[in-house]
Amino acid sequence: NRFFEIPINCELAKFRFCKWFINFCYEEKIMKRTIIGMVFAMYCIGGLAAQSYRDGFYFAQDADFTGNQKNQVVLEVTGGKIAGANWNLLSLNAGAQDLKSIARSGTVPAAATWAAQAAAVEAFLVSSQNVNAASVPNGPANVKPFFDLVKKALAAPPVAKGAYKDGWHFAVNPDTDEFYTKNSVLLTVVNGTIVDTLWNGILQGMPPNINPSKLITSRANGYPMTGAKGAWHQQSAAAVAELLKVQNPDSIKLRADGIPDAVSGVSIQMKPFIETVKAALRSAT
Repeated sequence: NRFFEIPINCELAKFRFCKWFINFCYEEKIMKRTIIGMVFAMYCIGGLAAQSYRDGFYFAQDADFTGNQKNQVVLEVTGGKIAGANWNLLSLNAGAQDLKSIARSGTVPAAATWAAQAAAVEAFLVSSQNVNAASVPNGPANVKPFFDLVKKALAAPPVAKGAYKDGWHFAVNPDTDEFYTKNSVLLTVVNGTIVDTLWNGILQGMPPNINPSKLITSRANGYPMTGAKGAWHQQSAAAVAELLKVQNPDSIKLRADGIPDAVSGVSIQMKPFIETVKAALRSAT
């Protein structure tokens, strides 16, 4: 029957069809159909808890930073099942690494606590395959951001294979540029592909009322630039988008003054950014 060649992906549709099929068999009072109905119903009900996915690596993140933080989720699917999960948190704070790396450093106890809770959520997802949990034992109070991103990641195509080592790779340029900034870069690499880049600056010698994070200050309209194509955080986002597109910092051509030849929306110097990306990639190659 060609009906059975049609993939059933909607859990609600499965439930309704199974309910109808069982009722049909009951009303017909035909033993053969009843047996078939019971077997098929068992298949359908089992399918409610066991969704199959395409093998590969998946990634999703919050659309923007909220409270200067952004969630990221990386998934690995093997044999149609979620075989691995990684929940991480990025910050706009000056010189900040990803939260999992901070936790491993042992310098911030709260980060280690969060990482342990995130690990409990990751393990729960892998063991249960439940992408709709409202709470997880030993997890943080709010797991909704994680499961929202899990579903978002699985709804997208797998990440294409790239050339780099997976993980979060961080670097701070030791030199202060002419704009009193030490540049930092945090790269997120999934399946060898750079899927996200956080370019920030650590403002040097600022008064106490100025946040040393260049991104936080610029997003608060506190970093004016005369004659620029846009605010610094907008131009840095355009620069990041170019890197994500080409995947290789050497592919971004700069003029002698450090400004890119042909990156739309960018009139700021990208040389410090390129240098810091290369420094971060040393741990990714």
